[in-house]
Amino acid sequence: MGKDYYQILGVERDATEDQLKKAYRKLAIKYHPDKNPGEKQAEATEKFKEVSEAYDVLTDPEKRKIYDQFGEEGLKGGVPPPGTPGGGPEGFAGFGGGGGGGAYNMDDETARRIFEGLFGGGLGGMFGGMGGGGMGGGGGGPGGPRVRIFQSGKKRGRPDFEGPGAGGASGSGRPFTRFRSGADGMGGMGGGMPFGGMGGMEEEDDEGYGYMGGMGGMPGMGGMGGMPGGGASFRRRPAMEPQKVEVPLNLTLEELYSGCTKRRKVTRSIVDGASGKTMPVEETLEIPVKAGWKEGTRVTFTGKGDELPGRPAQDLVFVVKQKPHPVFTRDGDDLVATLRIPISKALGGGTVDVPSLDNRVLRVPLKEVVRPGYERLVANEGMPNSKTGVKGNLRLRFDIQFPRKQLSEAERGQLEEMLRDKM
Repeated sequence: MGKDYYQILGVERDATEDQLKKAYRKLAIKYHPDKNPGEKQAEATEKFKEVSEAYDVLTDPEKRKIYDQFGEEGLKGGVPPPGTPGGGPEGFAGFGGGGGGGAYNMDDETARRIFEGLFGGGLGGMFGGMGGGGMGGGGGGPGGPRVRIFQSGKKRGRPDFEGPGAGGASGSGRPFTRFRSGADGMGGMGGGMPFGGMGGMEEEDDEGYGYMGGMGGMPGMGGMGGMPGGGASFRRRPAMEPQKVEVPLNLTLEELYSGCTKRRKVTRSIVDGASGKTMPVEETLEIPVKAGWKEGTRVTFTGKGDELPGRPAQDLVFVVKQKPHPVFTRDGDDLVATLRIPISKALGGGTVDVPSLDNRVLRVPLKEVVRPGYERLVANEGMPNSKTGVKGNLRLRFDIQFPRKQLSEAERGQLEEMLRDKM
C-alpha cells in the first residue's frame, strides 16, 4: 500500500496550501538532519525526505490530482495512458520522457532545496521539470507547477513572485530574472503556449553549473527532462556566514589555575516552525574551563545565538576575562607577586610566606640580600600551560620597608661598624 501523504503531514484531505505549509514547517524543523546529530541522523533524514515529498506533491496541483486519483503508485510508476483500464485523464502528460516510464522521486538534494526555498535558502529559479523524466514546465498551460523566482538584491528567501505560470512570457508575471554572465535563475516560459511551458533554470548545482528545467509536453505527451545548461557556468553565491555574538566570561585566577566548569543561563530568540514568528527560549550552557586558559581565550557555541529569518542562527562566543587578584598578576605562564618586608629581613635574610592559588602556603627562604630590583624565583609554582600542563615560575618582588625615624649618632656608628665588612 502506498504512502498516505495527508497522514504524513497530519492534515485533512481538503487541506489548503497555508495548512500544508504550516504542517511542513513544523515537521521539517523537527526532522532536519542538522537537528538530529549522531545515531538519530539517518532515521531523521528519511523522515525529513518523506515530509518533503508529501509537501512537494500536495502543494503542486498537478501532482496532487494524480496522487488523489491513483495514489503513490500512480505518481511514481507513471499514470496509465488515457483509454486503457485505469488510464489517466485526458491531457495528463504522465511522468516519462515519452510516455509513462519515468518515476517521481525524492532525494536528499531535492528535499534540501524545498526546505531552503521555504525557509530562506536563497535558491535560484526552481526546476520547471522533474529531472530526467520531467513534468510539464512552469508555464501558462493549465495545472502547471508553481515557479518561485528569487532575485539578487531582494530579501533572502523572499520570492519576487510565486504562483502558476510565472515567467517572462506569461504576460502576468515578471520578466526573466536578471542574468549576470549566465547567473541568477531564469524563470519558466509560460503564457498561452500550447506546450506546458519551458521550465525554470536553476542557479547552480553542487559543482557550480546551471541546469535547465524540462520542457512541458503537449497533451498526452511526456515532458522533456532537464539537461545541463550548456558550457556557461553560473557564479557561485558564497555561503552566508553566521553572525558571532561575543559575551565576556569573567573568571578568577584561582579558576584559571585549577580549571572548573561554569554554567551560564542564556535567553535567545528562535523561529517557531509553525507560525514563523520569533519566540524566546532559555537554556543553560556548560563551559568546561581548562586549567591554564589565558585572557582572550574564546569558546564558541555554534548556533546557540538568536535565530534570524533567512540567516543561519548566530554563534555565541564566550571570551575569557581574568578578574584582578589581590596578590598575583600574570605574565604568560608566570605568576608575579610583590611582598613588603622590613629592612632587617632584606639585610639579614629569613623566610617569607606566600599563599598559593590552590590553598597552600609556600615558605620561601631569603638567602641573599634583597636589593632594589631584586627578584626571587620559585620554579614550577606558576600557572599551568593549557596545552602541555607544565607550570611556569613564581616570581617574587619586594617592597623594602625603611624606618621612619633617623638613627641617632651612636646608632649610625654601630650600623656602619656592622656593615663595614659586608659592603
